[in-house]
Amino acid sequence: MPDTRDEQAILVMGLGRFSTAIATTLDDLGRDVLVVEKNPDTAQRWSHRLRVVEGDATSMEVLDQVGAGDFTVAVVGVGTSLEASVLVTANLVDLGIPQIWAKAVSRAHGRILRRIGAHHVIYPEYDAGTRVAHMVSGRMLDYIEMEDGFSIVKMRPPREIRG
Repeated sequence: MPDTRDEQAILVMGLGRFSTAIATTLDDLGRDVLVVEKNPDTAQRWSHRLRVVEGDATSMEVLDQVGAGDFTVAVVGVGTSLEASVLVTANLVDLGIPQIWAKAVSRAHGRILRRIGAHHVIYPEYDAGTRVAHMVSGRMLDYIEMEDGFSIVKMRPPREIRG
């Protein structure tokens, strides 16, 4: 059976600050984004800018209705409820989505998300704090830590080698 998944479209769960930043940035980059948002007011507020479906992603029926199984990438930005985050992630794992990026609010939350099958776990507040600390500490202009223990650093050269 051929894989009919859309390689370009990205499924985003929730429209909190983190998910909204991801969804709008992806949209600005020209990617096809579908957002599933439980809160009707929030869904309505963003429907002029993004393709938003109002629904509870903890329900497998809702995910089936929006065609979630056809996506190759999904982002779980649910952070206010640990239970909802775990249920949504587990549903996406059950659908066999090849790349699941999930937001964690703590190390324990991240361990649970990994154990149930999230491929990438993001700690937005920790990552932002680490990045800002590196920039505040001195010559660094930008700092990005990668998953495999590598970092990308943009920094000012020492005075002795400038020019």
